[in-house]
Amino acid sequence: MKMVIPEEVVTLQNINKWLDELVLFSPTKMRTKLTERKFNVKQLQRELETLFSNEEVYFQLDLNDDTSSFTLTKGVRQLPSILCMFNKSVYDKISVNEIVEKFNSFFQIYNGIVGYAVSCEDQTWQNNTDIEAFIESNRSLEHVTFKPDFFHKDKEMIDIESFPGHNHFSKEGIWFGSSWKMWFGKKYYSFIPKDKLLAFSDGFQNLEFNDESISIVLYENIWEYDKPINRAIQWKFRKVVGIDEVAHKVINKSKTPNRWSERLNISVEPLR
Repeated sequence: MKMVIPEEVVTLQNINKWLDELVLFSPTKMRTKLTERKFNVKQLQRELETLFSNEEVYFQLDLNDDTSSFTLTKGVRQLPSILCMFNKSVYDKISVNEIVEKFNSFFQIYNGIVGYAVSCEDQTWQNNTDIEAFIESNRSLEHVTFKPDFFHKDKEMIDIESFPGHNHFSKEGIWFGSSWKMWFGKKYYSFIPKDKLLAFSDGFQNLEFNDESISIVLYENIWEYDKPINRAIQWKFRKVVGIDEVAHKVINKSKTPNRWSERLNISVEPLR
């Protein structure tokens, strides 16, 4: 689960709420600086208070237990984001639907810009350019296209645009993609109009919340991503709303200063 949020909502008070509501496992390690340490709630609070005592607040907070993790990033040039990766053991205590409801509320309360939920395994392979990794894992390269490797021009790499679940990120961290569940806020509509997103009717669910944000679920079961019918829906969403066309324009434009960086001057990694 990943959500991109406005800078102004990342306050010490809100972070304390998020730690209570969104960390759905018992952390054993933490990091706010360069060194990972044993999790200690009092020490974490002291470190956060120190960070927020500065005039400019930039950090990456990581909590994990080796199988699940919670990462809050507030960088220099990117919009803040929350990235949660939950091991299946978490679902023994709380269902996927209950987790989704938590994030539905979060997105509305904190004016989310864009968010998505996806299987970590699927996310890894849909964005993997390593041909050898596919061969070693006996994964099919049928219908996959290739392009010159970025670093070794005499070699080839997988073109991830062969896959319906590939990601694009703008310089500011705005996500463009197609996944099991997605959230789109009012600030996203300058990229893809609200009406265009609401008009997509080939998925499992398309809802508009009271705050005018949108939740789209492409298929019913998050773990059934590899079914041909669900892959077809992923592709259709990309094409109907023009995700890739918009993403390419935004990314090319972001090579020069744009309105996000000029206005916010702020600075995430895709789910594995």
